Amino acid sequence: MLFLAVFCGFVAEYQLEHTIEHQREKKYAASMKDDLVRDTIDLSNDIKMWSTQITRVDTILQELDKPEKARNAITLYRCLSLMRRYNAFEYHDRTIEQLKNAGFFRLFRKKIVADTIMEYDALVRGTLQNIEQGSNEIYYNLNFFQNRIVDARYFPTIINFPNFDSLFIVHPEVFHIREKEKGDVFEYANHLQYYKGNMVLRVRIMQSLLDYSKGTIKLISREYHLK
Repeated sequence: MLFLAVFCGFVAEYQLEHTIEHQREKKYAASMKDDLVRDTIDLSNDIKMWSTQITRVDTILQELDKPEKARNAITLYRCLSLMRRYNAFEYHDRTIEQLKNAGFFRLFRKKIVADTIMEYDALVRGTLQNIEQGSNEIYYNLNFFQNRIVDARYFPTIINFPNFDSLFIVHPEVFHIREKEKGDVFEYANHLQYYKGNMVLRVRIMQSLLDYSKGTIKLISREYHLK
């Protein structure tokens, strides 16, 4: 009888521990889903922003390729001013870091879920964040060359977006491209073309991550019956 009581106590304790781990697994799955939802929002916004920047680059290059008198000075100045905009992907990795640091990936009894989450993390850190690091350097170099050819006094700020049409009537000279040294515009255009290539690659990677993130959300929701 004593043996049976001890055995039953062991089984009850095991079942309780198993239940607690299952609840913890579902809790982390729900938290991971929340992080992925935030990632999809950020990725969607960044894709839209960078796609718009690519269009602006095309406009700038087309205008710079025209004779000076044929350029649309206001359109060119507006696009140049907006090239200062920059977004970096905000990776919501709170849950993944907790799982890594505490060794809790073992909690995911569903191997497909654990493997998918780790693959997503590797894609973000190994591809997108590397692209962003390279983009930072190109961005700063581009702004250096842009400052050599553009008077930035009317460039918009976070709290102020000037009316370029009105300003052009009063100070048209500000809107014209200038060269401190011969070849400045040519060098700027080359850097801009390089920056565009980086942006195109960046958008493609973000789109792939967005699709992967949405798929992972569906997987977690299905496997753990989350709404």
